[in-house]
Parts: sequence; structure tokens; C-alpha cells
Amino acid sequence: MEIMNKFFSEEKSEEQEDSSKDECLQEAKEVNDIVRDGVEKGSFSGVTEQLGRLPNIGISREKFIFEVGSSSICGWSIIVCTIFLMGFIWFLPILIRTLIYSDIYNVTAIAGIIIILAIIIFNIIVIANMIIQMRFNKRYDTYIKNLRFKNIEIIDDLAAYSKVNPEKVIKDLKRAIRLKLIPQGHLCCDDLIFIISNEVYNEYKDKQAVYDRYYRKQMEERLRMEERTREMQEILNQGQRYVEKIHESNDIIKDKIISQKLDRMESVVSMIFHEVDINPQHADKLGMFMNYYLPTTEKLLEAYIEIDEKQVKGKTLQKVKKDIEESIDKIIDSFEGILDKFYQEKELDIATDISAMEILMKQDGLIE
Repeated sequence: MEIMNKFFSEEKSEEQEDSSKDECLQEAKEVNDIVRDGVEKGSFSGVTEQLGRLPNIGISREKFIFEVGSSSICGWSIIVCTIFLMGFIWFLPILIRTLIYSDIYNVTAIAGIIIILAIIIFNIIVIANMIIQMRFNKRYDTYIKNLRFKNIEIIDDLAAYSKVNPEKVIKDLKRAIRLKLIPQGHLCCDDLIFIISNEVYNEYKDKQAVYDRYYRKQMEERLRMEERTREMQEILNQGQRYVEKIHESNDIIKDKIISQKLDRMESVVSMIFHEVDINPQHADKLGMFMNYYLPTTEKLLEAYIEIDEKQVKGKTLQKVKKDIEESIDKIIDSFEGILDKFYQEKELDIATDISAMEILMKQDGLIE
């Protein structure tokens, strides 16, 4: 009976997975056709409206993380404290000479030296804390670009994406939890994984032994697959070229609002290829994304740059430029929607594997 239940469960999961893939590919094709037609015909007026009518564009999901404040406050604090620090350091030798050469103002000089030394030490501590805070903010901003798409993340994956030592990542996440920057965050499985929401954490606690065994097995398999294949390296190289093209377009385009949008686009595209790098079995799902999405996006950016560089712009070109700007928003949303579906599919795979593993562990008498 258990075997039959397992069979039907796996069959149902496969059907759900195939359905998710078909929907994702169909939506990708629709978006690609809309944008490609707009680029080839030189008419962008209807692109935004057509993209907006697609069902899953701009998909939204609940976020369990908060963004930190601007680091400019820390920067100004450092400047102010440094000015005070230099002023008191300049005044300190005067009090020292007064202590040495004056018999009348000895007590005053000693008190002044003590006060100034205390102020200097205080300013040094404040400056050091501000520098530490700025560095933390920079790392945290990188973390949230990864975590805001996920419910569970392996610490080593987050470290690889952020280019930060895993021990430092764990320390930063603990700090983020303590400061309520990730109010529902939980480090689990001996700090091997990080869970972003209480809901997922409760599911983890219900089957902790199964989850822990699953993720440890995942890490063991990765150690055996450390070397990239030639095909995988070619995919990542091609992805890096597209990321560099987006970055290059961002450098050329001077509009600050568009620059922020391209920063967001570059981050999402980098995330997609990062996820494929750490999970090579998903590389076959990038066909539509690499063969249609990215080349079409490149054409769109080139068209925008070409229009932007024209010295004389009539009403028609201004309207086309505005239409492209609005289309960029929709394209970025669609990229994030694909990435979100990618993680939903990944979570479905994990749930299926964990269910199968739980059945085997029950059969072996390892859990109740």
C-alpha cells in the first residue's frame, strides 16, 4: 500500500512539475514574441500594454526581509567624528605642554587630558562601528538580492553568490535576525541552511530529521560534482557576456531611473545563472531564456541607446523612448517571475524528494 501511495504521489508531482514547466515556457514565448515584434517593427507603443495583459507578469510574493537604511548616514557620521577627532588630537599636545611647564594649571591640564583622551577613544569606537556597519550594509544588500526570491537557502550557496566567507555569512545572518532585518529568519541543520519565514520553519520542525538528512545528502553530492563540465562552463560564459552587456548599457545610459532598473535587471539575470551554476541539472531549462529572452532584451537596450544618442528628438522618438522605458519594467518583472517560478519548481522537487525519503526512513524504522 505504501509503495502504491508513493507511486501515485511521485506521478502527481511529475504532472505538477511538467505543468509548471509548460506554463513557464509558454509565458516566456509570449513575452519574447511581443518584445521581438516591437523591436523588429520599430514600434514600441503597444509592447507595454500587451505585456501587462499577461497573467503572471510582475508576480508578487510575500517578503520576509527588510532593507537597511542608506549607508550615507554612516558616511556622514564618520566625517563628523573624524573632524572632532582631529581637533581634539590637535589640542592634546597643548595640554601636555601645559602639564609639563606650568605649576599652576597642573590639575586642569590633567583633567583636560583625561577628558580629551576619553573623547578621542569614544570617537575612534564610533568611527570603527560606522565602518563595520557600512560593510555589513553592503554585504546585507547582496544577501537580500538572493534571499528575497527564496524560502530556504543553503549557506554555501549564499556565500558563493555574495563572495563572502560562509562563517561571515552566518555571523551576518545572526546579526540580521537580532536587528529584526530578517524578523522570521532561522539558521537550521547546524547552520547549513537558512529559512526565511516562520511558516517554512514550522514545516521544517515537523520533519526536521528528514530535512536535515536531505540537505546533508545534497552537500555530499555537491562535493562529488565540484568540477564544471565544458557545456556548463559555456552556458555560464554566455550568461556572463549578457550580464556584461546589461552592465555596459547601464554605463552608456545616463538616466538615473533607467540605470536603477538596469541594476535590478543585472541582479536578476546574475541570480538565474548563479542558481544554474550551483544546480547544473536545471541548465536544460534555460533554452527559452538564453535563445529568446536575453537576445531580445539586448536588442531593446541597443534601440534605446540609439534613440538616446540622437541629437534631435521629435515627438515620435520621445514617445518610442518612453515606451521602451516602460517595457523595461515589464521585462524585468517577467525575469523575476521566471526566477520565482524556478524556485517554486525547485521547492516542489525538494518536497518530492523529502516525501520519498520520509517513506524510506519510516520503512527502515528511523522515524515514527
